[in-house]
Amino acid sequence: MKRRILFAACIACCIAAGTALAQSGKPPLKIGVILPLTGFAASYGEMYRVAFNLAADDINKAGGINGSRLELMIHDDQMAPAQSALLFRKAVTEGAVAVLGPISGGSWETVAPLANAQKMPTLNWTALKPGVSKKPYALRIHPADDTMVAEGVAEFRKKFPNVKKIVIAGDLKEASGASGVEEFRKAAQAQKLELVDVVGFETRTTDFSPVAIKIRGLAPDAVFLSAFVPNTLGLLKELESQGFQRPVFVNALIWAGAFPQVAGSLGKNVFTIGFNTNEPAAEMKGQPEFVARYVRAAAEGTKLPQPANVANTTLAYDAMMLLAQAMRERKIDGSADVQQARDGIMQSLSGIKAYQGFNSLTMRDTGDGHIQSHLLEVDTANKIWKYSLPASERITK
Repeated sequence: MKRRILFAACIACCIAAGTALAQSGKPPLKIGVILPLTGFAASYGEMYRVAFNLAADDINKAGGINGSRLELMIHDDQMAPAQSALLFRKAVTEGAVAVLGPISGGSWETVAPLANAQKMPTLNWTALKPGVSKKPYALRIHPADDTMVAEGVAEFRKKFPNVKKIVIAGDLKEASGASGVEEFRKAAQAQKLELVDVVGFETRTTDFSPVAIKIRGLAPDAVFLSAFVPNTLGLLKELESQGFQRPVFVNALIWAGAFPQVAGSLGKNVFTIGFNTNEPAAEMKGQPEFVARYVRAAAEGTKLPQPANVANTTLAYDAMMLLAQAMRERKIDGSADVQQARDGIMQSLSGIKAYQGFNSLTMRDTGDGHIQSHLLEVDTANKIWKYSLPASERITK
């Protein structure tokens, strides 16, 4: 009975908040969101759209931002840097007070300077290429590969102490792929691993036979790989057909996306880096509930393979909540002058040193966030990522 009363009270509060928001008469606050919703990386865009919609719904059901409804203007850039720049400018002219995205290192590298030129606060929650964020308007709350790869390789060495020789492979034409190759090179040197060779390919490579033949011929103890899910799957399939059974450690480009659900037997020797999985994490307040909501929303509203991979969608949610916090602090609503609202959001965001959402985030002087990352592997039975080392053995700083 008590539960029914509490549930009824919650429903009443939500209805009251929604009614008050509708009657406030204030214009909405517009947030531009740049995602790849078609093309090569469509599944990445779809997974983040679910998280942003959940966050916006939660904000609006709680009364919006200072009496204004949050309105998302979601645009499809197909993960093409030129299109990302075009859509960023469109968000500026359409009156957005902030922009979320774009998701790739190449697109972020293109948009970050524009954010400062246009004085538009822009938050990135997923790009990996180091050194391309531009303070004060273009901030990235996701850790870059210069910290993620080093942390992941350290745990990989702990799990596989007998690995001595490695080959690094990667997409050398995509910004995050190429930067990941370089960060793997640095981490391998720091861990005193022998780098036998670097084997490159292009983003839209479909025939990985020559790449796999070369890797197999070099006879490494493990392969370090920097590539998105489609390329990773293509190379893994070819390596399997050639009888290569050594560990393949991929940077966080495959942590997001549908890799655990579609890899099947190809995932049995694959590892990646991340700071969240579909597994309940008691240390992350509210994470188990978010995972359940996210998986349910993805099943009902998308064609993503199930169970949907949560990965860093927790950080996408945190990014929206960070913007909401900034606007509340500066008392910004939809009637504010747009440029004054943008400048106020920038001032609030650029002053953040740490933030506790689902994730425990600290900001570096580079304009990038840091969240401790760990080695992950595929739970093939449940089609999700899981932590590869027990909690007591993970490396923390």
